[in-house]
Amino acid sequence: MANMQNQQSNLKLISKNLQASYRQFMDDFIAAPTIVAPLLPTMPAFQRDLFLKQAQTQHYRIMLQMQPSLTETHPYNIHGVLKTLASGQLVLVNRHQHVTHLIEPTMIRYIKRAPLN
Repeated sequence: MANMQNQQSNLKLISKNLQASYRQFMDDFIAAPTIVAPLLPTMPAFQRDLFLKQAQTQHYRIMLQMQPSLTETHPYNIHGVLKTLASGQLVLVNRHQHVTHLIEPTMIRYIKRAPLN
């Protein structure tokens, strides 16, 4: 009987530890970023489109400051090389971070050439 109670106590302890670890993981996972990108001016559409075209034809590494989307509360910066898929969708590929961003040109606040480092 005592052995059964010890097993139940151990199971409760493991369950509580697992719940606490899960809560901590989720708190860390969904926490808002602590560093907010400095706000850059919104470029006029004609300038943005010209810079996008130049960046793509010259294969420049660029930085885009994007308007907040569904998952963001502040503008955010992304880096990479601009490409166009066969469907016509723009993507920004960052091979160093193994990330590809789908780009909606109207959501771009600012574009600039990024350093090569």
